Amino acid sequence: MTSQLYLGDCLDVMRSMPDKSVDFVFTDPPYNVRKDYGTYKDNLSDADYLAWSTTIIGEIKRVARAACIFVPQKYIRFWWYLLGDDYRQIVLSYSPEGAIRWGFINQFSSLLTNAKPIGRVKNVWHNCQMPGLGYFFRENNYGHPGYTSEDITSRVIASFTNEGNTILDPFTGTGTTGVACAKTGRNFIGIEIDPTYFAIAERRIHDAEQQPLLFA
Repeated sequence: MTSQLYLGDCLDVMRSMPDKSVDFVFTDPPYNVRKDYGTYKDNLSDADYLAWSTTIIGEIKRVARAACIFVPQKYIRFWWYLLGDDYRQIVLSYSPEGAIRWGFINQFSSLLTNAKPIGRVKNVWHNCQMPGLGYFFRENNYGHPGYTSEDITSRVIASFTNEGNTILDPFTGTGTTGVACAKTGRNFIGIEIDPTYFAIAERRIHDAEQQPLLFA
């Protein structure tokens, strides 16, 4: 199994990739909620963010045979419309009370995917490890403000991909998707724009590749 990591803008890298050259994309893009991602500035106007999202989605659909996207709740209708009617929702619900948005207390997030499940996969995943659990969140986030848990990532990889598949994460962050791929015998392509997070991803994936493969 191989891992390829690229330091740079995901659009530049994806534009250099052939059509349908990866089996699956799993990624958690910036949500435009003014988080500090270092190199990337998460504070675009709505119009600029939606234009950027349109371009990102277009490239993901071009290079990948299937995808699963951790979509921003504020823009979920827009992302779902661009991804297409063949995408289905997985609800990530949790018991603790999360942040208050527009007067509501958050208790769920959403994945959208057009991948066919490998086996029996429920469309509600309850109390997976995620920052919304607050005190009950037990994973190291490596200082990344948009960290996606290894718990959720591993579950996505196991539910929608096979050993030997090639997985792309255009927003690699600290490398969680690459870690899950290394542990389960998938090939990985990761793109990260920030040098600090890129270095963390390199180290984590290298360490994971030294361990025996895990299979559910």
